[in-house]
Amino acid sequence: MIGEALRSYTQLYEHMESLITPKASFTVFKRLADTYAPTLSARYTRGEVVRSILEESKSEGALGDNVNLDLNYRKTGNVCITLGEQSRKPIWAFAHLDNISYLTGPIENGVYPLTAFHEPRITPGERDGLALLYDEQSQNLVSAAKGMIVTGEDSNNSVFKTDTTDLPPATRVVFQTAAEWDKGTGMLYGSVDDAFGCAALVMSSIVLSAFDIDALIVLTDEEEGVVGVGNTAFARGSQRLISRTDPNQLPAIMSVTDLHERKPIIDDNGDVVAVPGCGDGALFAGFASGARGGVTPPHVLSAMREVSGLLNEKGISMRENESYVSRSDCVSAMMATQNVVLMGFPGAYSHFLKTPRAHIDDLVALSKSLTVLIAAVQSLDWRKHYLID
Repeated sequence: MIGEALRSYTQLYEHMESLITPKASFTVFKRLADTYAPTLSARYTRGEVVRSILEESKSEGALGDNVNLDLNYRKTGNVCITLGEQSRKPIWAFAHLDNISYLTGPIENGVYPLTAFHEPRITPGERDGLALLYDEQSQNLVSAAKGMIVTGEDSNNSVFKTDTTDLPPATRVVFQTAAEWDKGTGMLYGSVDDAFGCAALVMSSIVLSAFDIDALIVLTDEEEGVVGVGNTAFARGSQRLISRTDPNQLPAIMSVTDLHERKPIIDDNGDVVAVPGCGDGALFAGFASGARGGVTPPHVLSAMREVSGLLNEKGISMRENESYVSRSDCVSAMMATQNVVLMGFPGAYSHFLKTPRAHIDDLVALSKSLTVLIAAVQSLDWRKHYLID
């Protein structure tokens, strides 16, 4: 089925190879990762970066006419790239554009108590932090203070230590990072959660813009958030988008791309020796968060295994993840369709226990895997065969 589904896109692989290179992929990743986008700010922080990337691709002749960008799609705060002219897209592909952050309380004893706007996963210690405030002139976030995020014995108990004493309440504080690519090992360092997934979808969009493709690429805000007992405490941006969509306009399938956390191998000195799976390719999984998140139906999982088999024949590594996968925007997607695909990449330290990391080869593989998946879904026969639509 997959070969027949892709018959209309005979130039797809050649076009992919020319555009989705390690160098180009890292450039897109770095520009996104080095732009701080604390939750509720993604459309005017990283969203503007996406706009610049697409505009530059257009000027270079790499971007086709089959594409449109909206930084506040349906007034949901989500950044969306629309491919094609059909009102109902066969696929929506998600990756979250926001990154984890804290909110300050009033200064006490020379430090600012912090409230986590994410799920804390860090141990006691000090880590570089940056306070951000909204600047009305630039209509963007700007640096207000550098300092240290200091975490006590309880990972929920953190403060911001800085020389600046006049930060207003609810100032955003983020972990300070700069994206790096170790060309000796292939490892990428920086804000991989989920600038990595967004970079893959942006690269995929540029490739697919040259073809007759209909898809909605959704770079969500508010995926990060306080994780409560239920799912609705986070992934609010994607929930808002789905609630504002006519049921007849919902897609046949939704893919959700995020980091699939791996446990690093540590030596006796506490240094990271390796992250298992990094460099082995893109991932897909059958269920998330012990089935509290998205669960891919058996017929769709069979389709993904077929896609994976074809990709591996073409030298593009995508394999099935047999270990734990966290919830993401799949908690919203599964309320809109049964056909939810969990895409991702191996990585470590997404919430800054140490510097977050992933692998450049997996970014290339993920970009290509998403490109082929989106192209395959265009086939009505393929959808009828595999999906409940």
